[in-house]
Formats: sequence, C-alpha cells, structure tokens
Amino acid sequence: MKHLLKSLLVIAICAMPVVAMAQPESCSVKPAGAKATIKDFAKAYCSQCDEGSFERDALAAFNKASKDCVVDTKNGYVKYSAKQDDGSIETLEMCFWNCTNKNEKLVAVNRVNNGLGFDESFLNFYRYDVKTKEMKLIDLPFNREPQPFDMLNKAKASKKVTKMVKTAENEDANKYQPCYQLPRVGKDITYRMADPTAVPKAMQRIGTMKWNGASFNIK
Repeated sequence: MKHLLKSLLVIAICAMPVVAMAQPESCSVKPAGAKATIKDFAKAYCSQCDEGSFERDALAAFNKASKDCVVDTKNGYVKYSAKQDDGSIETLEMCFWNCTNKNEKLVAVNRVNNGLGFDESFLNFYRYDVKTKEMKLIDLPFNREPQPFDMLNKAKASKKVTKMVKTAENEDANKYQPCYQLPRVGKDITYRMADPTAVPKAMQRIGTMKWNGASFNIK
C-alpha cells in the first residue's frame, strides 16, 4: 500500500500543470525607453521561462503584435490566448499600476487555463523598483483573498446553494474558486466563479478588488 501511495503521489506531481510551478523570484527589467512599459515587464517575465513554453510563445506574439494578442502600451496591458494540443484554451495577461510612492510599480501576471472544465486562474504579483529596475515576487497584495461566498449574490442565492458553496471541499470546491481578470481600462481587478455554470447565474456576482495606490481591498 505504501508503494502504491508513493506511486500515485509521483503521478499526481508529474501531472500538475506548468502554471502551478514556482514563479521566478525576481526579474531584471531593461526599459526600451526612459520609463518601463508593459512590454518591458512582459519581456522580463516571459524571458525567464524555458524555450518552447507558453510564456515564450506569448512573448513572441507580443513582439510581433499578432492577431492572437492584445498589446495596449497606453493602458499598460497585454494579453495572449492560444488553443493547446488537448483542446484547452490557455491565456496569459499582464498589467501594472503606478504606486503612490512613485518609486514602485505593481506588476500582475495572470495565467488562466480551462483544461479541467472550468477556468483555473493563477495570479502572481511583482513589485518593481524604479531605481534598481528589478521586479520581485511578492505575496498577494490583498486585504484578504476572495472566498466562494464572495461570488454569491446573497440577496438571490437560495439557502441550499449557499450551503453547497460554503461547505464544498477538495475537488468539489475548485469550481467555486475565483477566476481573476486584470483591468485593461481602470485600476480594479474583477473576479468570478471559476465555473460560471456552477450555480444559477442569477445567484452569482462579479467581485471587485479595489486599488488603493499600494494594494487591493476586496469589495
């Protein structure tokens, strides 16, 4: 039995998606102009990844401004989506915020995959130092992480659905986890249930992470 459990654990680890692997702890940014742009941040991040990786494909698309991507330098936003061999859709989006202290910027990297039947979102943040030109990985700059009940319309959700969402565990809870969307316009991050069909649409709500100049507060 011990050997069986060990084998199953090895298989599970090997089967984990690439997006679940550790993110680069830091990235050196080389601005093309006087100030770093979203393309500079995307290059710094994606170039840390292996050749042939999704991130490298995204970087090539950003550089060529291909039809599969969005490169909005003015609003500080990039996005790349592509269909994978297994039929799933992989998406990478990045954006940044100017912090109120003027010496730092916050850079977000959001990777979304729907290969499990719902939109699994992996969101990471880097703090960019204007003087050192380094991006450093940080903890989520949220006052708290969104929970499944934050995506319920409490005025319309039935008691049965509310209980189902609040008590879900393990695999069953995955479809109720937040799928984030970074802002192309504006400053706030939005989030919704990973599976938009997990509960009746009328019982769901879109949550908002409000930018306060240094971090985000959940609404």
